[in-house]
Amino acid sequence: MDKERIAALIKAKRKEKGLTQAELAEEIHVTEKAVSRWETGRGTPDISLLLPLSEALGIQVEELLNGEESPVQEIITYEEEKRKELTGKTMRKALLSFVLSLLIFLIYLRYEYDPSVELNYLLRLALTVIASVFVLYGNHILEEEWLEKEEDRALLKKISLSLVFAYYAVLMFNMTLFARYHHGTGLNLIPFRTILTILTSGNKYSIFINILGNFIIYMPLSFFLMELFHVKDFKRHTLVSLLIIVITEVLQYVTRSGVADIDDVILCTLGMIIFRLLYLKRRAA
Repeated sequence: MDKERIAALIKAKRKEKGLTQAELAEEIHVTEKAVSRWETGRGTPDISLLLPLSEALGIQVEELLNGEESPVQEIITYEEEKRKELTGKTMRKALLSFVLSLLIFLIYLRYEYDPSVELNYLLRLALTVIASVFVLYGNHILEEEWLEKEEDRALLKKISLSLVFAYYAVLMFNMTLFARYHHGTGLNLIPFRTILTILTSGNKYSIFINILGNFIIYMPLSFFLMELFHVKDFKRHTLVSLLIIVITEVLQYVTRSGVADIDDVILCTLGMIIFRLLYLKRRAA
C-alpha cells in the first residue's frame, strides 16, 4: 500500500470536485483533521470509510487503493496494515494515560478511606482532578490520532465522561456524606445567616471553603447534566440541580454527617445555573 499515492489521489479528487477538507469531512461524517491526515500521508482512511470516501470523490475503491493486486487481496492487505497502524504508538500512549488515571484515583481512595489519614479538601480535589485530566488526555489522543468517524468519537467521549463522572460522584459522596470530614451537625433554614456569619468572621479559609467552595463544587455536575445526560433545558436543568442539592443536604441532616443549610442550597444552585449560562454562551460563540 503506497500511502503517498493514496494521499495524492484523495487530495487531487477532492479539489477536482471543488470540495474543501471540511466539506468532504462533513459529507462522509469524519473530522476535518482526519481528511488532513489522509492528504498528507500521515494516516489512511479506516476500511469502513473506503466506500463512502470513494463515492464522495467519484472513484472506485480499487482506484483509491491503487494497487496491482486484485481488489479483494488489496483490501485484505490494507486492513492488516491499518490494524498495525492503529495498535502502535498512539494506542500505547492512550493506554498509559488511562492506566495512570486509575492509579491516581486508587491512591486517592487508599488515603480517603484510611481512618488514620485526613486529607484536606484541596488535596482530595487535586487528586481527583489529575485523575480526570489523564482520562481526558487519553480521550484526546485517540480522537486526534486514531478515531476518524464522528460516531466513534461520540462513543469514546461518552465513555470518557462517564469515567470522569464516576470519579466526581465518589468525591462528592466522600465530601458531603462521609462523616469523619464533618465537624458539626444541625439545621439552618434562615437564608443568608451562615453566609453573613462567615463573611463577618474574617476567616479566609472558611470563606474560601464554605462560600466559594459551595459556589463552585457543583459546577462539574452542571456540565455532566448537559453533556452526559443531555439535560439542557433551563427549567429542567434548574429543577434537577436543585433536587440533587436538596437531597444531599437532607441526607447530611438525616445521617448526622453535616449541617443541612439553606445557604448551601442557594450557593450550590446559583453556581450550577451560572455555569450553565456561561458554558452554553461559550459554545454558541
